[in-house]
Amino acid sequence: MNFHAQQYIFRNYSVEDGVAQSQVYSVIQDRRGILWFGTQGGGLTCYDGVRFKTFTERDGLLNNTVNQIKEDAKGNLWIATKTGLSYYDGVRFQSFQLLGKQNLQVSHFDIDAKGKLWLATNVGVYLFDGKHFSNLFSELKLKEQIINTILISDEEHIFFGGEQGLFCLKNEKSKLSVIDYSKQSRYMLNSIASLKKDRNGTLWIGTFGDGMYGFNGKKFYRIDLQQELYQSSVLDIYCDEYDNLWLGTLNKGVLRYHSKTGKFQQFDESDGLSSRHIRSIIQDNAGNFWFGTSGGGVCNYLGRQFTTYNRSSGLYGKLVYAIFQDNSGAHWLGTEKGVSVFKNGICFNYNATNGFNDIGVKAIAQSQTGDLYFGTEGKGLFVLKDSVFKQLEFLKTTHVRGLVCDENNALWVATAGLGLYRLEFANDGIQVKNFTVDNGLLSNRLTSLIQDKNGDLWYGTEKFGVACIGLNGKTKYRFTQKNGLKSNEIVSVAEDPKGNIWLGTLGAGIHCIERDRNNTLHHYGYEEGLTSTIAYLLTFDKIGNVLVGSEKGLDYLFLKNGFTISKVKHYSKGDGFSGVETCRNAVLKDKEGTLWFGTINGVIRFFPSSQRKNTQAPILRLTDIRLFYASLSKTPYRDFLGPWQQVKKLELPSNQNHLTFEFFGVNLSNPDAVRYRWKLEGFDEQWSPPSTERSILYSNLNPGNYRFLVKACNEDQEWSKQAYVVEFSIATPFWYQWWFILLSIGSGIYAVYFIVRKRVQHIQQVASEAQNKLQLEKELVELEQKALRLQMNPHFIFNAMNSIQSQIGIGKDKEARYYLAKFSRLMRQILDHSRSTTIALQAEIATLENYLLIEQFCNGDRFDYEISVPENLEIDFIQIPPMILQ
Repeated sequence: MNFHAQQYIFRNYSVEDGVAQSQVYSVIQDRRGILWFGTQGGGLTCYDGVRFKTFTERDGLLNNTVNQIKEDAKGNLWIATKTGLSYYDGVRFQSFQLLGKQNLQVSHFDIDAKGKLWLATNVGVYLFDGKHFSNLFSELKLKEQIINTILISDEEHIFFGGEQGLFCLKNEKSKLSVIDYSKQSRYMLNSIASLKKDRNGTLWIGTFGDGMYGFNGKKFYRIDLQQELYQSSVLDIYCDEYDNLWLGTLNKGVLRYHSKTGKFQQFDESDGLSSRHIRSIIQDNAGNFWFGTSGGGVCNYLGRQFTTYNRSSGLYGKLVYAIFQDNSGAHWLGTEKGVSVFKNGICFNYNATNGFNDIGVKAIAQSQTGDLYFGTEGKGLFVLKDSVFKQLEFLKTTHVRGLVCDENNALWVATAGLGLYRLEFANDGIQVKNFTVDNGLLSNRLTSLIQDKNGDLWYGTEKFGVACIGLNGKTKYRFTQKNGLKSNEIVSVAEDPKGNIWLGTLGAGIHCIERDRNNTLHHYGYEEGLTSTIAYLLTFDKIGNVLVGSEKGLDYLFLKNGFTISKVKHYSKGDGFSGVETCRNAVLKDKEGTLWFGTINGVIRFFPSSQRKNTQAPILRLTDIRLFYASLSKTPYRDFLGPWQQVKKLELPSNQNHLTFEFFGVNLSNPDAVRYRWKLEGFDEQWSPPSTERSILYSNLNPGNYRFLVKACNEDQEWSKQAYVVEFSIATPFWYQWWFILLSIGSGIYAVYFIVRKRVQHIQQVASEAQNKLQLEKELVELEQKALRLQMNPHFIFNAMNSIQSQIGIGKDKEARYYLAKFSRLMRQILDHSRSTTIALQAEIATLENYLLIEQFCNGDRFDYEISVPENLEIDFIQIPPMILQ
């Protein structure tokens, strides 16, 4: 049967993935790398490679039926809808409708160098300058008609087409005139659907139902498509850098037409396209194509790196366990249901219905005589000779894991349980030699078998490592965990172009045995970039880079200096490696250098030379800044956010010093492979190591000026040439301001001065009080001595002294001073009077009053006294002896 394969990689996105609606009439990629899809009723959807987000009338969009989207010179979007125009600046929508023309439908538009919009509508052509609409058909006195498409060719020529043909507006010296090409061409040129001008100046014209035309400025010519495509409706045209025209058709899918050779190619559902009705075509910044369809959402075409052959292609089995190319160039596939062979596009399956068995074939080899041998799962060894399959008798129940035919035409058979066999064929029969643990084998349970360029055999075991033996069966090398392996569970063995041996393990990554350096071991795991540490198969490209198959797909390891991984490129279902999980040792590098991989869903052919390096670094954008976990847009500092999340220099107070930066690098080819590095100038001394993290937190930042920088790289290690930068500052708190510091210092000095001054005053007061107390006590002593000298009543003196002393003891210094003064006066009076023989009666009465006052004080006021003197008594002149009244 014919062997049809899916040769092209399409990723299809529709409603279940996040596209607002399945009818996508317009697709663009903006300067930020984001894709925008205009749908017929679902609104506007954007896609960054990971997330979909939809805007509708509820968000401010004028109408949910979007016919076209374009980006202006400022990076903002203009959206043509069923009822007018919408404008989006990344923050909010603005809408523009022509007053009195509520049913005006803008189907297409273009933007000139001055930013004016030329609109193709259902009633003619309008010009919109950002504020006002001008009806050009009315100004030029043209009849209203449906215009489907418009194209600004240059400053002087604007082409537009519709139901009545192709026209050109000539703008010469600000004067408009119209050329009707439908009347000048020998072709009808009716029902114009699309227009595109290529880099050579040719105008391409797509029509409804009449194919495509070209116009070189002088004459029109029709594109000669195949008969069945001759009357196609061409709804969109895209010109690529190789002069290919990509045509979106109404019901024929996508046509790729080379304008110089006249050759074309069709893509439809059989190639992976989700719909044949194509409304819009673009090519993204990585060179991949996106097709907007009617009914099938959006299709992403990634090119042809892999070709998949599976049951839908004609294979009888699903699981491909072994791949082999025979001497004639035919490819043999061992599956779980027998063996298949295909050559020149023809496939033939051998199974129980035509001489073989419905059994798993795990290994295939060919002898020097041309006989083919098939190692099976539990049925031993089969040989195909003279177009007849024959089972070898002595290995009928053996599980075969590997086959090698050496230069002596001996067949080596690796088994799962019986060790290694060497079969030598002769006219008189087969000579069999069995190698087991009894005669030097590491284990009887083998997993793989290869022959190196020196003629030696290498075999892997399930639990005991790997070994090398000569053709005589003697062991040369053994490698286990004891001498450096990370695991003894070996599932695959392969030799690279330089003769080094590579080992795949079951969960511990891969090893390389460097033969030229005394079998030095190298190890590779997650840290070196592997997607999985299970290596079911190993192979190499022509320069020695390693391809590793696992349960997660295919890792392509690019090496520098032979053993250091410079980058890892991973392929899975979304990249065209549709089978994803590979089968053990199911790999072939054929005579043409093409690589074949057996998977759990067919065989995949890989063309390493068809790889296109992604030279476009991810386009970085800031998705958010969080202040203490609150989005910047939800804080009082939202005014620092500009269009498209652009942040003006952010000025924050001192208490807003806990920031989280969230960022994203748009890489539509392989969004999961994007890695980031960042640095906060003013905080970090070095750039961070590469990471897949898309946010970073900085907390408790000190006041100052900062610059946050982030870079991104894609799967091919293309890093951003310039970092995305966010500048911000954190204000210095008032307690760090110079005036506050000076004030604080001054206040501190004053406080110290005040405290010291108070302390000195207190000490002086205490000292003064102590001195006064001492002075009083001294005076008492002196008076006591005087009194004693004057021979006064001792009892009176001591009572007076004790009473005054008690007043001092209880803190009544004022009273003590008062009575001490009285007592002192009494002492002076007595002393003065003691020097005279007589004194005036008045002086004696005064002395007596002081005496009685003190006596009353000493007795606690327990008596009263009164001195009565007759009025006629002249006390100033009467003399009496001193102290006569005491």
